[in-house]
Amino acid sequence: MLSLGGRSGLVGGRIRPFSASATPIRAVSRAPLVARNPTFLNATRTDGASSATKYVPSSAKDAIERGTTVFKDNKDYAEAVRLYKLAMEMKPNDDEARAALYNMGCAQAKMKQWQPATDNILSAINDYGLKLSVALKDDDLRELHERREWADAVMEAKGGLSRSAKVDLRSEAKTPFRLPRVVLFSGLGVGAAAGLIIISLRLIAALQGGEGAPDVAETVQNFAVNAVAVVVLGALVYRDVQSKAKTVKVTEREELLGRLQIDLNNGRQLPLIRFRGQVRPVIICGSRPYVEKAIKNAQPYSDELRARGVSVVPIILDEVEAAKRVGGDASALADPDAKIRALKRELQGSGAAAVKGFGDARAVAEADKDTKGGEVEGQKLVEGDKKWRLTPYNVVEWKQWVDEQKEFATLKADAKDIYVQVQLDGTVRFSGQGFPPWKRIVEDLPTLDSIRTTLMDGIGTS
Repeated sequence: MLSLGGRSGLVGGRIRPFSASATPIRAVSRAPLVARNPTFLNATRTDGASSATKYVPSSAKDAIERGTTVFKDNKDYAEAVRLYKLAMEMKPNDDEARAALYNMGCAQAKMKQWQPATDNILSAINDYGLKLSVALKDDDLRELHERREWADAVMEAKGGLSRSAKVDLRSEAKTPFRLPRVVLFSGLGVGAAAGLIIISLRLIAALQGGEGAPDVAETVQNFAVNAVAVVVLGALVYRDVQSKAKTVKVTEREELLGRLQIDLNNGRQLPLIRFRGQVRPVIICGSRPYVEKAIKNAQPYSDELRARGVSVVPIILDEVEAAKRVGGDASALADPDAKIRALKRELQGSGAAAVKGFGDARAVAEADKDTKGGEVEGQKLVEGDKKWRLTPYNVVEWKQWVDEQKEFATLKADAKDIYVQVQLDGTVRFSGQGFPPWKRIVEDLPTLDSIRTTLMDGIGTS
């Protein structure tokens, strides 16, 4: 947490009580609110009144101090949020507002109120000078760090990488020599255009004739050479500019794909971007018989596919229609058969793998232990998360993305039974209609431990 003070955010060391003077609020650490952890806004001790009694603070500083104690000692996050809100209503100075907003966000993250927590922390960063690095290192926010809300907020925060900048960087990474080509061809084109202007004047003088006039044939030849150079170089620059626009558009779609969420069935939802570098998703969208048949066709290649990090993301169209009536979350459907199918999928993805010989039983047990503990480290996947069958969260969003992908894949708008194979770096490798070519996928993709994966994944056709 933060204490009232420095603009940099947090400082290590012991908790510093406030003096009677106008000492600015200093940032001190907070893990579960231990002063040694550099991220919890701390203040002074207050009396031991129970959080059940509604404490009435006398000032913004008093409200923050009391809220910090309630957060740290009583773990009463709702009461802490109430006190921090009161602090914001009592005309706090910038240091106090920064502390109140950041600590409020930490408390709301503990309550799993992801969007309010993100909004308050973002306000502390953008409006009151909190350093983004403080929030990134705070253990109290590790669950929030996994969320899509946080990934979006980092792009809006001061000191963060904006979405457009990220898209530009990824676009340039796909074609690293395009920018040097544009600079080179543009420079040569400008030189050729300047030469064309000069030769045009000489050509006019040659056509007029007279003493000292340049040779007409030589001047016409030079004019033609420069004209061709201008046209060719201009065409090359235009091609690269158009190519960049197309690449940016594709990259924007890939970033949108990275925002779509996976339901891990243990109370956690992670955006697909968290799986980059570890999983090659194959999105399968269509009717239930098609999806089940497509997954069944992959069984002969199951070991090879898992060695390559391939996981399937099934999007069943009839579930999409039903999910639209419950806000997009297919898990909210009151369908007993769907719950049974989900349980079967879970067994196939974890314990059943060990029973059937697909995987190590000890690894499965460790993964279950990690995920059931509820204290999985933020921004880090455990082995149990990288299942063969990943469950999409908010299938309506997934279906919308697939519908837009049809246009990029030059498929008909009403085409059904679609598959999309995604690389480790989030680029779309290929997509099409019909059943996924599992044999081709196995032949084309290197295993995760291959040097080809390290050096070449994501460079292929997109």
